[in-house]
Amino acid sequence: MPLPSRFAGAVKGRGVCAVGGQELPPGTPIVAALCEPLAESEFGDALPGLGLVRRDYALEAWNDTEVPEGVVCHWRTTVPEPTATPRGLDEEVLLELLERLAERDDPAQEPLRLVVALVLLRRRRLRLIDRIGQGEDERWVLEHRSKDAAAWTVEVAARAVGDADAGDVAESLGELFGAEANGAERS
Repeated sequence: MPLPSRFAGAVKGRGVCAVGGQELPPGTPIVAALCEPLAESEFGDALPGLGLVRRDYALEAWNDTEVPEGVVCHWRTTVPEPTATPRGLDEEVLLELLERLAERDDPAQEPLRLVVALVLLRRRRLRLIDRIGQGEDERWVLEHRSKDAAAWTVEVAARAVGDADAGDVAESLGELFGAEANGAERS
C-alpha cells in the first residue's frame, strides 16, 4: 500500500537506485520503499530492531502494478538537497508504521510497536479503549479515529520495554525520523 506524498523525507534514503545502482541526484523524483531484507548482505543495512531496509527507486525503475517482493510500504518523494533541514516527526507516518507493524505480528517488534503507540497516545492520535489480561500478559486495544478515514484498532503488548530493547527502539526511531525521535519536542 503506498504512503501519501506528504511522507516524503520521513525516512532517510541513500540516493542510489535499488534496481540500476545509479546515483539519484538531489531533486530527482523517486519512489522510496521500506522492505524486508531479501539477502544476508542486506541485514547490515537493516534498521536495528525494525528489521527493514529502505530502498530508493528511480521512477522509471518502479512499476506500481508489480510491487517488488518484501515491500512493506512505499511512497513518492524527491531526493532532498544535502543541506535540507530534516522534517519533523510526522504523526501520519507513525500511524502507518504502527498499522504495518501490527499486520506483520512479529513478537520481536513488540517493543517498537509499544513505543510508537505511546507517542501516538501522548499526541492524542490514539485512544485506549480496552485492556486485556494482566501483568506481563496485558495488551492494550487502541483506536484511531480520523475525519478522513475509517476508524481502526490495534493491539499492543503493554509490558515494559527493557534496557536491551530500548536501545534498539531508540536507534530504529532515530534512523527513521532523525533528531526529533531522539528527544526533541515539536513546538
